[in-house]
Amino acid sequence: MIINKLFYYRRTIILSILPLLICLLVDIPGLAQEKSLDEPRSANMRWTIKDEVIIINYDLVGALDTRYNVQVEMKRKNNPSFVAVPVTVEGDVGEGYFAGTNREIQWYYRKDFPEGFKGEGYYFDIHVKPIGLRNMTLYYVAGGVAVVGGFVALLASKSKSTTTQPSELPIPPGRP
Repeated sequence: MIINKLFYYRRTIILSILPLLICLLVDIPGLAQEKSLDEPRSANMRWTIKDEVIIINYDLVGALDTRYNVQVEMKRKNNPSFVAVPVTVEGDVGEGYFAGTNREIQWYYRKDFPEGFKGEGYYFDIHVKPIGLRNMTLYYVAGGVAVVGGFVALLASKSKSTTTQPSELPIPPGRP
């Protein structure tokens, strides 16, 4: 009986659940071409070398009460395939509340690359992502799917009540 109801409402079920599944599968911010003004971004990035430490200073434009994941990469202008990811770093990098001006990262590059770097044309990219914002969207979508599923189950269970008279079984014959 329930399968008949689900089969009867299949079009409604598909049309209500399909948009929610698409929202789960498609990363809307990832499709955007440009960053919006509300998204966190690094600005005024500069770097210097002191002894065997590269000091990177930057400003993080974003909400002060939001945690961010800040990652840094060193690249080279005349070699697009070159990417050095600092491992031995300290300061305003990783996860934390980093919004504000004059943030600093210290990279002990000789520990990661003992031979150092030859030539010129090096620069740094700082990647900033807010932590926890996408997780809330997933909860909202999952909650919506649960509500729709509950609604469908309610519709499927509301079938016309057909009461049948219980049949009485005959009394078994006596033992011989």
